[in-house]
Amino acid sequence: MARYTVIVEKSDDEYFAYVPALPGCTSSGQTPGQALDHIIEAIALTQSYLTEQHLPIPDRIETIAEVEVH
Repeated sequence: MARYTVIVEKSDDEYFAYVPALPGCTSSGQTPGQALDHIIEAIALTQSYLTEQHLPIPDRIETIAEVEVH
């Protein structure tokens, strides 16, 4: 089992989710919950693809920081 940080952002009419540790692994949904449900499926598919291609599955990203800009 792997753990990944997932970022969920609101666009004009839906929510967009992505995984910084897995570039290209994205999903969306009408609600934040739907976006998270869909990204879990996308993560599983990405992991399967990487395994089939004998590519390494990246580890999770440990540091997500919030910064203040003046």
